[in-house]
Amino acid sequence: MKYYSIKKLHQLLLTKKITPSRIIKDAFTNLAQHQILNATVTELAAEVAILAKKLDDLVVPKDNYLFALPYFAKDNFATKGIKTTASSKILENFVPNYESTVTNILKEHHSILLGKSALDELGMGGHGLYALTGDVLNPWDLTRITGGSSSGSAVLVAAGVVPFALGTDTGDSVRKPAGYCGIVGFKPTYGLISRYGVFPYAPSLDTVGYFTRTVEDSAIVFDYLAQEDHQDATSLKSKEYGYFKNLSSSAAKKQKFAYLKNAHLILGDEIRGQFEQLYDKLKAVEISITAIDFPEDLLKALMSVYMVISFAEAVSSNSMLDGINFGTRVEGDTYQEVMMNSRTNGFGHVVKRRYVIGSYALTKDNQTLLFLKAKRVRRLIVDALAAVFAEYDILLLPAASTIAPKISTIKDKILTEDELENYVDDLLVLGNLMGNPSLTIPLAFLEKMPIGINVNAAPFADQKVFNASLLIEEIVGIKNKVAPQGGKNHG
Repeated sequence: MKYYSIKKLHQLLLTKKITPSRIIKDAFTNLAQHQILNATVTELAAEVAILAKKLDDLVVPKDNYLFALPYFAKDNFATKGIKTTASSKILENFVPNYESTVTNILKEHHSILLGKSALDELGMGGHGLYALTGDVLNPWDLTRITGGSSSGSAVLVAAGVVPFALGTDTGDSVRKPAGYCGIVGFKPTYGLISRYGVFPYAPSLDTVGYFTRTVEDSAIVFDYLAQEDHQDATSLKSKEYGYFKNLSSSAAKKQKFAYLKNAHLILGDEIRGQFEQLYDKLKAVEISITAIDFPEDLLKALMSVYMVISFAEAVSSNSMLDGINFGTRVEGDTYQEVMMNSRTNGFGHVVKRRYVIGSYALTKDNQTLLFLKAKRVRRLIVDALAAVFAEYDILLLPAASTIAPKISTIKDKILTEDELENYVDDLLVLGNLMGNPSLTIPLAFLEKMPIGINVNAAPFADQKVFNASLLIEEIVGIKNKVAPQGGKNHG
């Protein structure tokens, strides 16, 4: 089953060439061969075997692509009666009595949740190295990072364990891992997928996203998940319908493409060459593609703005994780000591650092200097991006400046000021600051490792993103690619 797309799996079910029980058996057999990747927190083999047996007896609905679809959910989606830890020690024993809207939609359509996937603690991290359960390894090379925070979900799709997995994206937490792992990662327009039951990190940036191995599959899933939800105050109704039905690479040929000239010139020679080859191929099929300027000072401010806003919102969002309201309690003589002891014991160093910075930005003396200023700069960035989309339909960005870095070069590294201003690896944050649809797909392989390209359009133009991504997928020819078992590309 490991090479099956959602579309192919559905066809096999309809023609009775495969059963839900067989799908589940194959998935867990595959998962057992990939335990070295350390991608899961909770596995539900016994429970889903019973569910699959019940589905074996049902008629497969022709129009329900989610039927018997095996998937993993990032462990910050609340799942009723199933442990949900957000990969944090402070929540290691938390079992919700409620269900997230997204997993409930999947349940209602008879998808099969195989388990919960590892993430950087509480969604805070971009490397996949900060989960309570340890490092999540890249399936293409075990010595390299997967990216984060949706690391486990990305790995499970890239390794072929499942054709689809849920993630969340606050800065680039779906799209960056997709690039490093050679799969499709989609962050839709802010608000089009409900966040009810998803543990918050930074609510003005948080977006539910997901991974597949084809653009077609991504459009299929979005048809089901893009639903207005009155349980989510930020939920919005989609202005488009039938994303899969209306998927068309030829429609993308009528669109105007652009890429950032200043970012493109910073790329290393090999990766820049891969992008230029794609641009030439787009021009060969009569696509209009233009190198454009974007204010350099705003690009250099991207990570600083993101850090101040997201860290400040995180402090507020997670204030209840204190060992009294929520979270594993460590006793003390006073309630202040209980909170201090519980948080000291319950949070990892990356989360603690972000909370300290966020608290500092929210102090009375610093709100104007840091937090409010960051929000004003965010507005300038969004306005500049809006000006791009007023003239161009599609903005192409590199998903990262390099192939996935070695784990040994990342651990415990503190960014310098110069590195903060090297904005190429922060460009995907643009999609969160504006809330526009953004999708990463594979572009090429260098040193046997995937590199990705990121496709963007204006808010609510998600169909344009799918169509342009399909066109690029057809041109590049990398589709439904699965990593070699256990990262065996490398020693």
